[in-house]
Amino acid sequence: MTANRKYLRVLAVGIVALGASLFASRSEAFRMIQNTSVGRVSAGAAVTCTDPGGFAHWNIRAISWFHNTANQGSGKATALTNAMNSWTAVTSADHVLTYAGTTTAGFVTDNRNTLLWANGNGCTGNCLALTALVLQAGQVIVETDVTFNNQVTWTTSGAQFDTESVAAHELGHTLGIHHTNVTSSPQPTMTAVYFGSGARSLETDDRSALQCSESRY
Repeated sequence: MTANRKYLRVLAVGIVALGASLFASRSEAFRMIQNTSVGRVSAGAAVTCTDPGGFAHWNIRAISWFHNTANQGSGKATALTNAMNSWTAVTSADHVLTYAGTTTAGFVTDNRNTLLWANGNGCTGNCLALTALVLQAGQVIVETDVTFNNQVTWTTSGAQFDTESVAAHELGHTLGIHHTNVTSSPQPTMTAVYFGSGARSLETDDRSALQCSESRY
C-alpha cells in the first residue's frame, strides 16, 4: 500500500466497511455516525442526517481537548489548534473547539478528551489515526479520544503525514461525522483516505455535516 493510500479511521472498524454511498449532490454525500450503545463504542453505522434512528452528537457546544505530547506529540500544539479552529469557524454552527493544554492521559475513558501519539490502540499498519467516542443514552457524546499512529512520521509543514490535516479529519469524527465518498476536487476533509495537506481546509460537504447536526440537535 503506497503512502498516499494511508487510511483514516473512525472508531475501530475499517473504513471500507463503513464507506458511505456517493449521491449526486455533494452536499448530500456526508454521513453521520450511528451507534445506540452506551459507553465506549468501537463501531458505528454511516447514516444520513435525517435518519430516524439519529446519530452521535454533543449536547454542549464548548468542547476542549487535551494534548499528550509523548512520542511524536511534541511540537504539535499549533497544528492541533488550527484544526480545531477550522471546525469552530463553520458558519451556522455554534460548536467551539479549544485547545486545553497538555496531559499525560491516554486512550482511555477518563472524562477527558485526549489527542495522543501511540503505538497500537487499534491503529497500526495503514491506519493513520483512530477516534473513539464515549456515548450516553440517546447517542450523546460525552468524551472522545484520538490516537495518532506513532509508527509513521508526522510533520507540521504540510508534507506527509500532515498533522493538521489528519487532526481536522479526526475532529470531524469526534463531532459525530462519518466518512464521505466524495472524491472529486476539492476533496472534503472527511474523505476516508489521506490525500495530503488539502484536508486542512473544510469543504462544503464537511461544513454541511456539522450544520445539519446542529440543526437536528
